[in-house]
Formats: sequence, structure tokens, C-alpha cells
Amino acid sequence: MKYDHDEIIEKATTLFWQRGFQAAGMRDIQQALDMRPGSIYARFQSKEGLFKLVIEQYAQNSEKRLKQVAEAESPLGALYHFFETALTGPDEQRYMRQCLLVKSIAELDIIGDIAKKAVLESMQTLKAGFRDIIEACIEKGELPEQTPAKLAAEWLQNQFVGLRAFALMQDENLATTQMIDKVMVDLKGQWPQQTH
Repeated sequence: MKYDHDEIIEKATTLFWQRGFQAAGMRDIQQALDMRPGSIYARFQSKEGLFKLVIEQYAQNSEKRLKQVAEAESPLGALYHFFETALTGPDEQRYMRQCLLVKSIAELDIIGDIAKKAVLESMQTLKAGFRDIIEACIEKGELPEQTPAKLAAEWLQNQFVGLRAFALMQDENLATTQMIDKVMVDLKGQWPQQTH
């Protein structure tokens, strides 16, 4: 039987996103992918091998979306839309409000070195994507020229991660939308002078 690689990774992503690495057993993986154990091991070598591919695909998709934000006519407007889309999705996809990478960081000690490396590299990739957005906003005059791009990008990534956890706990989207508004206001504000 021939299996579509992208479809397999998409199904595995949903499983790991919903359950986490540890809680997703091989039986769950077999059922989600509709594959026999031998086929899974032949194709991915291990659960960790499959998870690594899931993380890499997730990071590539996220990087692509961040690049679209940076290249938008109004990067700041596109950034707002990016936050809103990620944080206020439909209830049946509530699990997607939490970042798969951050969820994986909580399991770094049990996912294995190969997958751990993929998670940490993916977080760096996303940080670079946020920095590109900040630089594009400065270039287009949507943020002050003196905005420290590296610091602002790290702050923005941290805000996004925190808001994902916040959004996961909300019954309705108003509180989340207000927090997104606050992030956008703060992003335009003053930054501490680097005296350390």
C-alpha cells in the first residue's frame, strides 16, 4: 500500500499536537496513520524519527507564515492577523492554540536527542522569523527606527507563546483579542536602554 508522505505527517502532527509525545503510544500512531507497525518502523525508524519529521514540517510551515507576514504591505497589520488566526480558531481545533514546539519543550527530557535538537533548532528558526517581521515593520515605518530588532523579536516570540497558553484557557475570544491589541500597542512603545 502506498502512503502519501504529507498526509501521514499531517495526521501525525494532529496526534502529537493533541496528545504530546509521551502520551501518543505506538497503537495511537498506528491508528492515526492507518499503518502497520512494520511500515511505520520501516519508514521512520522509530516514534522519535516520526516526531522529528513532524516538528520539522511544523517549523517550516510556521516559518513560511512568518515570512508572509514580513513581506506583507503592512507587516504590522499582517502580524495582528497572524496572532488572531492562531489564537482564536474554532473550538474543535482548540488544541492548535497551543504551540506544538512549546508543548514539546515540556517533554524535552523524554523525546530523545534527535527530536530535541529539531525542537530547539525550530524555536531558533521562528525567532529569526519574528526578527524579520520587526525589521520589516521598522523599514516600512510601522515601528520606530530605534526599535531594537533582536530584543523586540525575542519579546514578541515570548508574547506569542504566552498568549497561546492564555488563549487555550479562554471560553470566548474577547479576552484573547484584547491581549493581542495590548501586544500591538506595547510593540510600538519604548524599549529599555541596554545598560547591562
